[in-house]
Amino acid sequence: MDGVLDRSAFSGSVLDAHRAGARFAGTARFSGCFACTTWPRSALEKLLPPSLALAPNVSGTADVHPLLFLFGQQREGSILFGGMTVPMGQQFTEFGVAIPYVTRRDEPHLHTYVPRMYSSGFAQVRDGNVHYGFNKQQAALDHHGPIVTLSTSEGPLLWHAAVEAAGPWRRNGEAASASATALQAAFALPIIGRKESGRYVRSYFDLGWRDALIRPVRCAMSIDAPLIDGLDPQSCASATDGAVEVRGMLWRLSWPEQCEWT
Repeated sequence: MDGVLDRSAFSGSVLDAHRAGARFAGTARFSGCFACTTWPRSALEKLLPPSLALAPNVSGTADVHPLLFLFGQQREGSILFGGMTVPMGQQFTEFGVAIPYVTRRDEPHLHTYVPRMYSSGFAQVRDGNVHYGFNKQQAALDHHGPIVTLSTSEGPLLWHAAVEAAGPWRRNGEAASASATALQAAFALPIIGRKESGRYVRSYFDLGWRDALIRPVRCAMSIDAPLIDGLDPQSCASATDGAVEVRGMLWRLSWPEQCEWT
C-alpha cells in the first residue's frame, strides 16, 4: 500500500494489550472491510484534539499519513464474564474512522485514535460514548450489490463506497498479505477515544485475522456529509493494495481504562 501504513515508517514505541494486561469485555463476529486511505498530514492534524499529534514519519512519504475506514456487520455479540462467553444474540452494523500512529504530545507511545464511529445499535452507541469515548452516532449501513451506504434513520446519506474484489478469498493464516499485516498492526495499537468531558480513554481491539476468510479489495469512497469536523464532503480511495474484506472475523474489545492525560 505504497508503504504509507508500514509500522517502520513511524517513530515511536508500542505498548501492546498483553503487556498492558488488557481484560476483554465483549466479542462478536465481524464481516466487512478495512480500508487505508492517504491524506496530507496537515489535513489530519486538524482532526486531532490538542493533546495528540501524528507520530513523526521517517520514510519517504513524510508529508502524508494514513486514515482508516472500517465498515460492516457485527454478529453473535457476546459478553465475556468470569472466563465465560455469554451470548447476547446481538447483530448491528458499524462504521468507524481511525487515525493510526498517533502519540500524546512529547511522549513516544503509538496509539490509534478513533474520532468518530457510527452504529445501528442503540446500546452500542450509548456504551461507545459513555465508556469508550468513540464519539458514536446512530446510523446504519446498507448494501446495494457492490455499493455500501451509510445513512441516518431520517435518510441523509453520510458516506458511500463501491467495493471491488481484487483477489480470491483465503484463510488469512494461509497467506497473510502485506496489507492485512499492516492493518492488523495498526489496530493492535492501544485504541484512544475521547469522552464529551474531554477525558481520554484507552482500550484494545483483538482482531482474529488468522481465523477469518479474507480477500483484497479496492474501495472507491465518497464522503457525502461531514463525518467529523474537518472531514468534509469529498471523494477518496483506498491506497494501492490498501483494503481487505473479511468474513467471520472474531473481534474482541477490552474493558476501557482512563488515561491521565490533559
